[in-house]
Amino acid sequence: MPQSGKIDLAFLLSIVSGISLVFLAGVLAGHLKLPPQPLVRDALAAVKDLKRNGKAYFFNKPVGHLQPLRFKQTGMVIADTARSQPGVTFLAGLFGNTLGARLYSQDGTLIHEWPFDFFKLAPEEMAFRFDALIHGAVLYPNGDFVANFDGRGMVRVSACGEVLWRNKARTHHSIFVDHDGFLWAPKYTRRYDEKTILSRKFGLDQLGRFDPDTGELLETIDLVETLVEQEAQGIIRIKTNSAGDMLHVNDVEILSPSMAAAFPQFAAGDIMLSSRNLNQVWILDGQSHRIKWWQTGPMVGQHDPDFQADGTITLLDNRVAGETNAANRFLGDLGGSRILRIRPATHGYETVYQTDEKNTFYTAYRGKHQLLENGNILIAETDAGRAFEVTPAGDVVWSYVNAWDEHEAGWMMDAIRYP
Repeated sequence: MPQSGKIDLAFLLSIVSGISLVFLAGVLAGHLKLPPQPLVRDALAAVKDLKRNGKAYFFNKPVGHLQPLRFKQTGMVIADTARSQPGVTFLAGLFGNTLGARLYSQDGTLIHEWPFDFFKLAPEEMAFRFDALIHGAVLYPNGDFVANFDGRGMVRVSACGEVLWRNKARTHHSIFVDHDGFLWAPKYTRRYDEKTILSRKFGLDQLGRFDPDTGELLETIDLVETLVEQEAQGIIRIKTNSAGDMLHVNDVEILSPSMAAAFPQFAAGDIMLSSRNLNQVWILDGQSHRIKWWQTGPMVGQHDPDFQADGTITLLDNRVAGETNAANRFLGDLGGSRILRIRPATHGYETVYQTDEKNTFYTAYRGKHQLLENGNILIAETDAGRAFEVTPAGDVVWSYVNAWDEHEAGWMMDAIRYP
């Protein structure tokens, strides 16, 4: 496992002192309307960045991908072949100081590690060595995988680690393969100036459809146009204090023809998206892009809503609240994360799985889930650096804990079971 260098006390003191001085200068300049105010603001931003990423700059440590280690056992902890869903498990995240992907067998054997490091993909675009994230990935039968070089675009990598294509569409968070094989993902775009939504400029994600063979952007869905044309601005005006990222769309999925009959209020091709910042899930008409259905709560900061064959929607309810620390067993103020099942026809919901005495489970800001054919659930508990499979009775039957060293775990961004 990588080992971090001993942190220099003088370095830490200089950061603290710099923050204090720049803060006081900024307050004074701002109050007096002095010309140096923009310079002080920029200096303060630089000091904050140094405080956040200083160990990455100077000590070769990927701090932006690490969390305190919560579990005593690490690596492949359990692989119960009798009770786990047969197949292979694709994992994407931080492994040592490499940002990449691995494939594990049902019995816990490492089958393949792609010889590719996203930290080395585009060093000219990065402020420091670890200034990158993969968030959202899908695996193909031939060993290729596509991942979001988060906020920058999609990349297709071969089984041998060759970059087959890369776009710069600024996609992020998730990738979904629809029934026709096209790739879908949220994407960042320009700031909007639409006074009926917000009196100042704001950021709001678009949705993109891409060619899997070339990475070409084939279709863009503009959600601002949807809201204005439908006169539905009130859905998002409930939160106007996050102008930079009003929705924070973290997933987009398409209702397949094979499941459409289970959702009589929707149609094949309809589009589901998840807005973390508003605790909302929307369904858009696949043709007109008008909002057909939406629900706020009970989820808090949710990720990864999935259509299910029984006409329900399941999602990972992160339940972000408060600090995450040993004092609250790394469960935050709401007692951990959970998997919810929503019934669109009634807006009703039920808890499918949540933290219990057998297994604590909490990822505040990231994560994925997958309902498996045998009734089990596979979960990427990103902030804990863990991928685990749990039975309906709450027994963990497959678990990998991604320790970075003896004190910290590396983020586990994706966990997907394939045949």
